[in-house]
Amino acid sequence: MSTKLFAAMYGMEHYHGVEALNVGDTLFLVKDPDNRVDPQAIKVVVPPIGTVGYIVNNPLLVPHGCWTGSGIYDAFRQQTCAKVRFTMKDMIIVELIEMMYVPVPHMDSFIADWQSREKA
Repeated sequence: MSTKLFAAMYGMEHYHGVEALNVGDTLFLVKDPDNRVDPQAIKVVVPPIGTVGYIVNNPLLVPHGCWTGSGIYDAFRQQTCAKVRFTMKDMIIVELIEMMYVPVPHMDSFIADWQSREKA
């Protein structure tokens, strides 16, 4: 990705809270096409914790300078990576990064297992 893409993450209070993430942490963004509320939802996952939130997809809630989830949905295939750049009280700003910079063994099998558990 030659252009820096920033997105806001929210919903952490439903999972592990904002406190679970720190500036510099690597996160995985995974498309969630089976989401009943939003067919362009993007889950934020931290192995081995699991889901930690979602990318904001409401243009009225997204901070200035950030993309909505639907705005970045076609920028990657099924998953990509992001780095935490800023943390706030109830929102985190992430920067999308290339997958090749984050070597995580067996990430594809982790995502497949996680998705099958989510559907069960």
